[in-house]
Amino acid sequence: MRWTVATLLGSALVAHQTLAEPELAFTVEATRNGVPIPKSEIKLVPFEFGRSRVGPGTPSPKPNVHRKTRRANPTVDSANWCGSVSTTPSSNQIKVIHGTFAHPACTKRIGQSYPQAAANWVGIDGDSWPSAVLQAGTVCKFDNSTASVRNEAWWQWVPSGAYTISSMPVAVDDWFAITINTTSTTAGEVTVSNLSQGHTYTIKISSGPTLARVNADWVVERPYYGASLAGFPSFTDVWFDEAWTTRTTGSGLGLLGAKQYQIPGLCGSQEWGNDMQVSWAL
Repeated sequence: MRWTVATLLGSALVAHQTLAEPELAFTVEATRNGVPIPKSEIKLVPFEFGRSRVGPGTPSPKPNVHRKTRRANPTVDSANWCGSVSTTPSSNQIKVIHGTFAHPACTKRIGQSYPQAAANWVGIDGDSWPSAVLQAGTVCKFDNSTASVRNEAWWQWVPSGAYTISSMPVAVDDWFAITINTTSTTAGEVTVSNLSQGHTYTIKISSGPTLARVNADWVVERPYYGASLAGFPSFTDVWFDEAWTTRTTGSGLGLLGAKQYQIPGLCGSQEWGNDMQVSWAL
């Protein structure tokens, strides 16, 4: 994810490349507690600082603290990714990826520049295939040292720009489920569900940048703002649960043995059985 002056335009892993922005063709449907939301109430806007919709929410239970034994996964340092990446051969592509997490509480981090932001997302590609990423999740943002936090849901098919789902409420401890279902390397559906507040948005994309469908990502990211990294706020631990994929052969791919990205001095990730923890204090 990359923020420009007006809009988010790129993935963290392609932030220093010059990429064309293909026009996406998509439609959006949404429900509230199972009832369709009128199209006049569905709001998507280019992802930029200065816009938010924060709902009061009903705090959900914390993730289960009784975790399985920590696994010794391979780790890789990154400037901006904390989380897990599983890779599959091109002969057995990822079709569907899923993950759930609770939106964290974010606080300004002393010594970090502004704006500050932390984005939590599930996605396909962007690691060994850096030219396209299909991703969706939530983000917390601070414009400056006096600004209050804004919590938002969003989706993006890099290198096209990102969209805030500004009509979806996002509150601390709301549980989100993200499902990305690709019907080809250039088409698919992104479903973002706020399980705590009963909102579900499904974006049906008929034409997007070409994916390889080889990387499965569950990530907390320090995004770019233009050519520079945003400051990284402190945040409560993010646990990615129900992290799974389906592949073209029908076999699954999850967190087991996934590569763990760390941002030295700012955050780390680790696998606990079938769950993954991202913490700014690791």
